[in-house]
Order: sequence, then C-alpha cells, then structure tokens
Amino acid sequence: MSKRRKNQHQPVIEQVGSYDPLPNVTNERLVALNTERIRYWLGKGAHMSDPVAELLGIAGLLPVHPHTYMTAWRNRKAAAEAAAAEAVKPAETA
Repeated sequence: MSKRRKNQHQPVIEQVGSYDPLPNVTNERLVALNTERIRYWLGKGAHMSDPVAELLGIAGLLPVHPHTYMTAWRNRKAAAEAAAAEAVKPAETA
C-alpha cells in the first residue's frame, strides 16, 4: 500500500473549494474553487481523486477528463432515445 493511500484519512490541511451535488431550485449544482491555492498545491505535487480531476477539467483548470466526455455522450444518447420513443408514442395512439 502506498504512503499516499495509507494517509488519506488524515485531517484536511486546507480546504480549497466546495461542491454541493444536490441541485438547487434552478437545477444548478454549486461549485466554489480557490484556483490560486489549487494551482499552488498541484505545483507542490498534491494528488487528486478522479471526481476532483473531473471538476477541475470542467472548471478549465485542467484538461477535460475523459469520463466527462463519456458521461456527456451517454446523456445525449439517452435524451435522443427518449425523444425518439416519445415521438413514436403519439403516432401509435393516433
């Protein structure tokens, strides 16, 4: 087990952002990032989890994570299939 993995449950050194995954009234998920401190810690060699890498990619601090592209592709495909099913449904009842 690597040292980084073993020490993951230590107290937080510095909070550099927050994320609220629950949509608010206008269906937005709120994210707040301190980009200067994030760049500082990345420069010092800090490691990040995949979800954090995805958020930083969406925010424009890092390249967009491949998982983000796959999620968007799946969402577009599901929306297209739902629209096609909805278009066929009224034609069947007519």
